Amino acid sequence: MKLLFIAPRSVWRKALALETRLALDEGHTVRVVAEEHPGLALDPRVEVRWISAGELHTPEPRLQRLLLRRLPLGGLRRIGRGPLRRPAEKVARRWKRTVIDPRDKDRRRATEALRVARRIERISAAVAEYDADWIVLCEPQAVELAVDWLPAVLDAKPALTTTFSYEPRAPHAI
Repeated sequence: MKLLFIAPRSVWRKALALETRLALDEGHTVRVVAEEHPGLALDPRVEVRWISAGELHTPEPRLQRLLLRRLPLGGLRRIGRGPLRRPAEKVARRWKRTVIDPRDKDRRRATEALRVARRIERISAAVAEYDADWIVLCEPQAVELAVDWLPAVLDAKPALTTTFSYEPRAPHAI
């Protein structure tokens, strides 16, 4: 059988490595779609497709960074070198809390939206490309992302097996 393991965040690295090795030892062909992580040690026989969603970041515009972050905080830092240290630190903390933190929060949300879109795109492409007999959704986020593409795949291929983890089966049960 051709198995496709989906691990969009590669959080459960030990379980993924163990289950793929077990599936390979039973004679299955295994492909993994996962986020690249230094601690992820998979069997060399496993074919891996990296999602690379962690590389995406929403950049902060240069003008905004200069006018709202660098100049005000640099000026307050310069003022804070003298006798006005405590009031300058207080103003800098308030500036960060009221101006910078909300913008950083918005950037983090935008970055996460980009990353989720990349995960869905890469996983959908891997599922369409690899004609799997069994899809293993290894992590809770894989189940959340499967809501977008799994119903169409199951309609197109009703014999497809989908599980949360790999369980060895008796030959007559397959």
